[in-house]
Amino acid sequence: MRQPALFLSHGAPTFMLEDNATTRFWQSLPQRLPEKPRALLCISAHWDAPQLRISGTLGKVGIQHDFYGFPKELYDITWDEHGDTETAAWLLQRLHELNVDVAEDSRPLDHGVWVPLKAAWPALDFPVYQLSLSLGQGLEAHWELGQHLAALRDEGVLIVGSGGITHNLHTIDWHAPAGVAAPWASAFVVAVEKAMKEDGRAALCRPWDFPYGKESHPTVEHYAPLLFVLGAANGEAIRKIHESWMFATFALNAYSAGL
Repeated sequence: MRQPALFLSHGAPTFMLEDNATTRFWQSLPQRLPEKPRALLCISAHWDAPQLRISGTLGKVGIQHDFYGFPKELYDITWDEHGDTETAAWLLQRLHELNVDVAEDSRPLDHGVWVPLKAAWPALDFPVYQLSLSLGQGLEAHWELGQHLAALRDEGVLIVGSGGITHNLHTIDWHAPAGVAAPWASAFVVAVEKAMKEDGRAALCRPWDFPYGKESHPTVEHYAPLLFVLGAANGEAIRKIHESWMFATFALNAYSAGL
């Protein structure tokens, strides 16, 4: 059965130690899918490379604790991957057939991958692969990459983009009540969601042109995975499947095609 394409706002590494609305949403994902994925292909905000790369096809790579100053419990977390050489070979062949030029890498999975996905699947029984961003190629290229990979959804591959619908840690209000959004941050999210409903590809590939675009994303690495998912939707309607605000400017929304 066709797998969805999902965009997840992955929050902070400490979410692995918390029970909140977003972690509970992640935990619900396996039950929401039409069936167990053949594989999961994730693009995260935390890996950018000059040329597209993929990790996991060379064998198990482990996870990296790519953050500093957090509780010791976070650095003790592991995640046992599901090794599958047959699926890896199949995926590489399909990427070649879909005209996706990608180099293999042994980079460990970063927290943009394992924080939300370990919450959803503590014990994996299917392989997870990570694609890099390639921001030097422009945001439009990430939409096009998603389009190239859309066919994999019909072959059992769950497509995930992991980033943040807003991401400016310098504007966080640590004292704001949960669920309350700063007006400027909300205005950005509303504009993005309107463009998604209207198939506004040109506008979506220029996030700084949205109201408060540069305030919401001083840099675009957390936004680019959304474009990857929109490309993988391949014209299918996008809907919001989770909404949550923390610290007034930290939106944790999730969006899906096919779920």
